[in-house]
Amino acid sequence: MVEVADEPTGRNTRRKTRTRAALVRAAQQILAEGGGDGVSIQAIAERADVGFGSFYNHFQSKTELFTTAYAEAFQAYVAWRDAQIPAGTDPVARFAMSVRLTGRLGLLRPEIAKVLTSRLAGSARGDHGPAGPGLRMALLGALAALNPGRTDPAGAEVTVIAAAGAIDAILRATAHRPAQEHARLADGLARDLLRMLGADDDRIAALLAEPCPPTTAPSEDH
Repeated sequence: MVEVADEPTGRNTRRKTRTRAALVRAAQQILAEGGGDGVSIQAIAERADVGFGSFYNHFQSKTELFTTAYAEAFQAYVAWRDAQIPAGTDPVARFAMSVRLTGRLGLLRPEIAKVLTSRLAGSARGDHGPAGPGLRMALLGALAALNPGRTDPAGAEVTVIAAAGAIDAILRATAHRPAQEHARLADGLARDLLRMLGADDDRIAALLAEPCPPTTAPSEDH
């Protein structure tokens, strides 16, 4: 006997999914515009074009919503960044391209960049800043490749912290710079970090000569 799906239940699930997505999207727009501090739940619901009561079916507070909005923007950034780097790229080249792409985020994916550098991002981000776990792993991979046999966990930790702070600072700086400066700042940071990791000038020059991004940047929809 063929079972018939519960269509009303399916419609309800899809409606809940759309409502949640609309609320997250509205929160991301508010963050990208530099707001969020004093915005009301009613205003968020109106922007999302959902009922006020629907908010509490998905989130317990504005803080939870904005944290989720930031986290999903961060996930979109990671997916975009990683999709630009071909599989099998060696660790040093992967790290260099990751830094160059992140420094160009405000140019290539401006809405995501605005969310990640918004005023409320500091309280929403947790451990997921622009130099998040994936980029830290790329840095450690490059460090190991450039310094085989190195056994200095404390030194590696300092290097990661310094690099993460620099990457975050460049992303924030480019948000207030003309578009033509994004590539210069991003590549300058990649050059300095590669030197810090131990790459020689010839290898750095070759890495920075690679086109960035190597594939066509996707649309802003996410």
